[in-house]
Amino acid sequence: MPSHDTLSPSHRAVLAAVCETLIPRIERADDPTGFFALSATEARTIDRVEQLIGMIEDPDARARLELLLRLLGTPAANLLLSGRYRAFDHLSADDRLAVLRGWAHSRLALKRAGFQALKRLVQVSFYGWPVRNGSHPAWSAAGYPGPLPQPAHGLTPLPVHTIEGDTTLDCDVVIVGSGAGGGVAAALLAEAGRSVVVLDKGPNPGARDLTQVEGEAFGSYYLDHGLIMTQSGSLPILAGSALGGGTVINYATSFKLPDRTRAEWADRSGLSLFTSHRFTESLDRVWARAHVGTRWTTPGRRDQMFETACRRLGWHVDTMTRAVRDCREGLECGYCGYGCRHDAKTAPHYLRDAAAAGARLVPHCDVTRVLIERGRATGAEGTVRDPDGRTHRLTVRARRVIVACGTIYTPAMLRRSGLENPNIGRGLRLHPGTGVLAYFPERVEPWSGTIQTRYSDQFADLDGAGYGAKFETVPIHFAMPASAWGWDSPTQMKDDLSRLGHLGMVGILLRDRDSGRVAVGRDGRPRVHYELSAHDVGHVRRAVRGAAELLAAAGATEVLSVQTPPTRVRPGAPGWLDRFGADADRRGYTKCRMSYITFHQMASCAMGRYPASSAVGEMGETHEVRGLYVADGSACVTSTGVNPMITIMAIADHVTRGILESW
Repeated sequence: MPSHDTLSPSHRAVLAAVCETLIPRIERADDPTGFFALSATEARTIDRVEQLIGMIEDPDARARLELLLRLLGTPAANLLLSGRYRAFDHLSADDRLAVLRGWAHSRLALKRAGFQALKRLVQVSFYGWPVRNGSHPAWSAAGYPGPLPQPAHGLTPLPVHTIEGDTTLDCDVVIVGSGAGGGVAAALLAEAGRSVVVLDKGPNPGARDLTQVEGEAFGSYYLDHGLIMTQSGSLPILAGSALGGGTVINYATSFKLPDRTRAEWADRSGLSLFTSHRFTESLDRVWARAHVGTRWTTPGRRDQMFETACRRLGWHVDTMTRAVRDCREGLECGYCGYGCRHDAKTAPHYLRDAAAAGARLVPHCDVTRVLIERGRATGAEGTVRDPDGRTHRLTVRARRVIVACGTIYTPAMLRRSGLENPNIGRGLRLHPGTGVLAYFPERVEPWSGTIQTRYSDQFADLDGAGYGAKFETVPIHFAMPASAWGWDSPTQMKDDLSRLGHLGMVGILLRDRDSGRVAVGRDGRPRVHYELSAHDVGHVRRAVRGAAELLAAAGATEVLSVQTPPTRVRPGAPGWLDRFGADADRRGYTKCRMSYITFHQMASCAMGRYPASSAVGEMGETHEVRGLYVADGSACVTSTGVNPMITIMAIADHVTRGILESW
C-alpha cells in the first residue's frame, strides 16, 4: 500500500492513536492460532486513512482535517477542549476514548463534525478492504462473504477515443459528463447523424475492474472518490464518476416523475412543459428504451420481511420498477452499488449505443471550462490523463455544448466558464437519506438478494403538499455501517458489526421541501452548503418513528437509530415506541447528531421561464449563452420525491430533441 506522504509525522502519530482507540482488536475464542485476530495497527489502518486524506479533492476539507489533528496533538488545545494537558497520542487509552467521546457528544456542531470525519475515515479504512486471503476477520465473524468470484463473461469496457498528445477535436456537439443525462443526449445526437464528443473525468470500467472491494469501488467510481461532503460535514454526497456516471453504480430503481410533482414544477417554473404531452412522451421513451419493469424483482429476505410488515400494519407497499435486463438475482445483485459485472443495467447502454453510432468517448478528461465567443458556446477545453499517467491538453471545438456534469459540478462548470446568473447553484435538493436499524433472531444477510424490490409510500405525503418520506430497503455491506451508523463506543460498534448477518433496515428517503446551494470557490471547485430545515426535520422525525414501528412488525428484537449515540429499544414492552421517539428527539436530527447520506442530487440549475428565477430555459439552454445547454439532474425544478434517474433521462431526451429540431 503506497504512502501518499500526506501527513506530517506528528499528525500521523495522533492519527495512529485515533485508529487504535476507535478500532478494538478483533479476537475469537475458538481461534487458538490467532489467524482471525486483527488490530488497527496490524491492518495498517493508518496508511489507508492517510491515503484517503490524500484523495480528498477539496483543499478546505483537507485543511480542516489537518487542523483537527494539530489540535489533538497540542497539549494546550487539548486542555482547552477536553481538560487534559497532554497530546492525544500521549494519553492513556481510557483518556483517549474519553476525549473522542467528548467530541462525539459535544454541544458544538463543529466538534461533532470533526469526530464524525475521523470516525468515517478510520472505520471505512479498517473494514472496507480485505486483509488476509481476500477476506477480513470481521467479515468472517458476521458471515459476510466479501467480494464474489468474477463471472466467466461480463461487462466489457466501452470503446473510447484515445488521446496521446495535446489534441484539438472538431464536432457538432461536445457533451461534458456521461451519466443519465449525458448518455441519453449522446445516443440521440449520434444516432441522428451528428458528430459527438463525450468528455468524462471518470474511468472506463469493465467487469475485471469491478472488484466488489468496497474501498476500491468508492475510490474509483464515485464522485471525488466518495469523499465529498457538505461544508458542515453533516452529509456525505454519493454520485457516480465513470463513463456512464451514476448509471454505473446506482440501483437502477426507476420511477416516473409523479403527476402531482409535474404540476408543481409547471407552477414553480412557469413552464407548461412539465404537464405537457411532449414531456410525457420523453418519459415514456426512456422508460421503454431502458426496459423498465418488474420482471427481475424477486424479493430477498430483507424485502420479504419489509413487505410482510407493511401488510401486517395495513400500510402501502408496492413492487419496485427497475431498469435492468437479464438480471442475476440473488447474492450477486446485492453488490449492484459497486457496478454490475454482468452488464444487466440498461441505462448505461445509451452510451454504448452512442459509441456504436460514432460518438467519441474520452474518459479521464478533466474539463476546465466551456469556450464562449460573442455570447455563444463554441467548445470546451481541459486535460486528459492517458494510461501511462501523462497529462495532455484537449480542446474540442463544437457548434453546441451540453453540460451534464451532475448537480454538484454543473454549477461549477458554468461559473468557471464565466456565467453570472445568480440562480446557478441555488435551489439544491439532496433527498437526504437516513434509516432505522434492527436485529432479528434469524439471519437476514442484508448484503444479499435483489438490490431493491419493495417500497412504501405510507409516509410520502406528511404535509398535504406531497412532501414526506419514501421507505425502501437497501443492501448493507460493511462500508455503510462503518461510516454511517451511530456510535456508542468502539466495543459496541465491534459487537454491532459482528451481528451484521442478522440486521435489517428501513431506509428513509426524504423529499426535501427546502433547499441548499452549490457555491463555487476561487479555485473553481464546488462547495455544498446544505442543512435540513425545521419543516423537513419534522418529516424525518415522523418517518423515523414509523420505520421503527415497521421493523417491530417484521419481528425485530432490537431497534436502533443511526444517531450518536444510537437510540436503542427492545420492541414489545408497553410504551416502547413512545420511548424510542422521545429518546430520538433528545438526541436530535441535525448537524452530525443523526447520520444522513445523499444518493440523489437535484435542482441546482433549475429550468424556468424567467432568468430572474431560473438558470436555464424551457429547452435547457442557458439564459446567458446561446448554444450552451444543461441536461442533467441540476435542471430539475425541485426534488422529485422518487429515485430521479428516469426524470433526468427524460429531461435529456427533451433537451436533445429540441436541439435536433432547431438545427
